[in-house]
Amino acid sequence: MEIEAKFIVKERSTFERLMNTRSIEGFTVSDAVASEFRDTYLDTTDMTIYSSGFSFRCREKKDKVVYTLKSLKGTGSLIHTREEMEFSMKEKSPVDKWNDCLLKDRILDIIGMGSLYPLFLVEHKRADLQVSDEQRHIAELSFDDVIIICDNNSKSYLELEAELMGDGTEAQLQRIALFFRDEAGLVPGSSSKFDNGLELFMENIRKDAMSIDYGTDFSNEGISFSPMKEMFEEYGIEQEHARRVAENALQLFDALKTIHLLDDKLRQTLRFAALVHDIGVMTDISNHHKVGRDILLAACPEELPCPLCLFLPWTTFLHKKSITRMKLQKLSQKKRFSGLPVKMQDDILKMSAILRLADALDYSRMNSRIAGIDLLKEDIVIRVKGPGADIDAQRADTKADLWRLLFERDLYFRED
Repeated sequence: MEIEAKFIVKERSTFERLMNTRSIEGFTVSDAVASEFRDTYLDTTDMTIYSSGFSFRCREKKDKVVYTLKSLKGTGSLIHTREEMEFSMKEKSPVDKWNDCLLKDRILDIIGMGSLYPLFLVEHKRADLQVSDEQRHIAELSFDDVIIICDNNSKSYLELEAELMGDGTEAQLQRIALFFRDEAGLVPGSSSKFDNGLELFMENIRKDAMSIDYGTDFSNEGISFSPMKEMFEEYGIEQEHARRVAENALQLFDALKTIHLLDDKLRQTLRFAALVHDIGVMTDISNHHKVGRDILLAACPEELPCPLCLFLPWTTFLHKKSITRMKLQKLSQKKRFSGLPVKMQDDILKMSAILRLADALDYSRMNSRIAGIDLLKEDIVIRVKGPGADIDAQRADTKADLWRLLFERDLYFRED
């Protein structure tokens, strides 16, 4: 359990002055011990750790790596109490490769068979000061010079954390916190580093939506927006499959960049497209591609702004049935599709081609994985491993029909 008070420090002069404080409310404060380290915050493609009310980070220090699961439950009081579990090792390692421990069990219980991906980085220059009452260790003060980095975007700020240590009481921590608020004039911080990093992550998606140019202005009139978590629950989306399809889609997107030539700003849109592609299954499994299209023409994950949200109805519609040139011709005559800019229509078709492959590679639901993608030969060879690799490779070959209509380089799928 973590019990702390957090403050934003607006001026560096104040930050440095408080770092040199040697007495607070009668408690003795030690000299500062400086350190530098980096945190990588991780989650699955469907943000299942975040949706479960936690953040998960990997902290790289000089002599060890510390993994931490921390609850996001906030409080309006000056003192914040959060559940916290940690596990340390000498070097970074996938969770399923750890020695048995409570944190491993907890993470795997949350993510199942999902893979973890970096969301953003947090770089710290920290000064730690120990607060004591005679021989008792009351609290630790951490003065953090923070830089949050997410893709090409960053945010920096100064922060002070006062954390309760084993010999202290919450009443004593309250006295220390009141000193910094009332005497030092600091503003209590309600946002964690994860909160700030997630806001930067979402800001990048919003910037992508605003900066990608299709030559026209779009309106989201008539579209309602809901959190992705609520859409999963409302429409009964098969979360494990959606997550695996999103993992496959991102891997394919990254490996085949030189061929599909899609803007990198569409990468997150493809992730959302994969997560909602089966949104119509519980309503009408036989026609779920049509039902899903209609749902997404009216509703969209609030995390994906307009015009990027306009991709989702059509990637969903195109993911299921076989595709021929005649079907593409019919699609081009549909008013709601043909009304989109031609460049957007082309991008939708390319993303749908990738999504069809990603979906097929989890057809067996037997945890198949893309073992490798070989671009060195004339044709692209995608190796698939896992108990259902043969089934999924055959299915992917069938659903490569749209890819073959759009691109000259053919795809071949091999069981690894």
